[in-house]
Amino acid sequence: MEEAEEDRREAERDLVAAALAGDDAAADAAAARRPDLAERSLVCGLALASPGVSPGDVNAALPPEHWPPLLYLCSSRYRGTEPGLAAERLKIADALLGRGADPNAGCAEAESVRGWRTALGAAIGHARSPALAKRLLDAGADVADGPTLYEGCALWYAVRGRDLASIELLLAAGPPQWHVCHALPHALGHRDPSLIRLLLERGGDPNWTMGAWGFKGNCLHEAVMWDSAPPIVQALLAAGAKPSFPDRDGRTPLALAACLGRSNAAAALRRHGAKEAEIRPADRWVGACLAGEAHPAPAPASLAPADHLWLCRALRESEDAPPVPGGARAARRLLAGGLDPNAVDDDGERPLHLAAAAGNAEAVAALLAAGGDATAVNFAGRTPVDVAVAAGNQPLAEALAKGGGRAGVRRDAGFREAFERAADAVVDGDLATLRALLRERPALATARSRRPHRCTLLHYLGANGFEHWRQRTPANAVAVIELLIAAGGDPNAVCYTYRGGPGEHALGLLVSSGHPREAGLTLAMVAALARGGATLDGPYPLLAELHDARRAGRLAAAAEALAGSS
Repeated sequence: MEEAEEDRREAERDLVAAALAGDDAAADAAAARRPDLAERSLVCGLALASPGVSPGDVNAALPPEHWPPLLYLCSSRYRGTEPGLAAERLKIADALLGRGADPNAGCAEAESVRGWRTALGAAIGHARSPALAKRLLDAGADVADGPTLYEGCALWYAVRGRDLASIELLLAAGPPQWHVCHALPHALGHRDPSLIRLLLERGGDPNWTMGAWGFKGNCLHEAVMWDSAPPIVQALLAAGAKPSFPDRDGRTPLALAACLGRSNAAAALRRHGAKEAEIRPADRWVGACLAGEAHPAPAPASLAPADHLWLCRALRESEDAPPVPGGARAARRLLAGGLDPNAVDDDGERPLHLAAAAGNAEAVAALLAAGGDATAVNFAGRTPVDVAVAAGNQPLAEALAKGGGRAGVRRDAGFREAFERAADAVVDGDLATLRALLRERPALATARSRRPHRCTLLHYLGANGFEHWRQRTPANAVAVIELLIAAGGDPNAVCYTYRGGPGEHALGLLVSSGHPREAGLTLAMVAALARGGATLDGPYPLLAELHDARRAGRLAAAAEALAGSS
């Protein structure tokens, strides 16, 4: 009897997991093996949207995921676009909401930086049903959609899926303005002028700097990267986008257009006042290399950090990334001009990883010859060999191995769970648990989360840019920092919070977070990171020095020395 019950539970888990993953064939096979599940198992009935589903407690946490019924219903991807099933899903939702189901039900997830999904977001991103989302909004679902961060909210799902009906629905419900502003650069990847105009009409800021590809410039930079059609560029300019807006390295949209050979965008920018002087020699040289000119001018002596990332951009091939002219020939020219073969782009990829993912054997050979590190790992912990193997390219994996590459470290089955426990211990200030976990698995000190933000344990002290329930600062945060650095944690490691790139390290996160400030620990934590080797800029070296002097009881002497040196 016990064995039969365990078999039933396992079949239930398999069916629900398949429905949540959108594997219709696996869900159908599981249902065929146990035809009684849709009737006898409430969660299976919800996942399959079976007629007649009627739970008792509509807000009870039900295994296997320990979610309330509404969340299973909205999170199931099972045949989400079939009209008959979609209609049945609406009927079940109406019954649940009519009996008091919480329309703001939510759960932890690992597919977005935010780490949290609501029923509203699931209705759009998983069930793909604007009608279901409307039912939730009508029942009181919060369009602001729970925790902060745009990634993972309902509007993020709608824009990611180019779901115009859901976008219209959410905009009409009055989401936070910053959600609309984030959606604007996010939507540029769809190259849809009507969508861009809609977001601009609803208050999207064309000078918002949270695009994924434009080097943290404004929406014009992002549009140039995506090679947006002239109507999109014109709409942004007409809405007040500044053609002189600098990105993080001081480049204007015109300079970026010069790098990429985007002639239509360049012409529109010039008509709105952009000047030729904005284009640096480095921009013209990059443009010549990417365009494949046989004899580009010599590389300039001075290159900005972002200039080196053109090597990564030229080798990236992905449906989710803007098209950039390049390939192996451009890579050879860029390498000959002094670009770093081991540059790390904003989401943690290196040129060799990108060339391996694209199956570009010619580029791999050029990078290895230029000193590319075949042993380096990306944010996912993979070496270029791992990437080639995952792509099914064994010859390229063997070529990388001959060039010194190797497979990355394979974690044991419990490593992910140990990392999650360690992250909890960090934000709880639980030094005893953290020490025990580090003793058992020393690699935790440098490991990264498998969530999209790829934070290390030190990043969690920044209390910023990741799953909301871990955004807090323990009273003994300094001791936690010291323990992690002593165990080998890198205080200068960057991650993929806020679109990644420079500044997304523990120091950058914590000085822009309110949680350490409210705890009165910002300066003490900055000083602890500095003592551990963090690179400081701005006023922080002086502040850290004064903090440590006060800590050591020599503040007066330090102040006198500083006064004497001024």
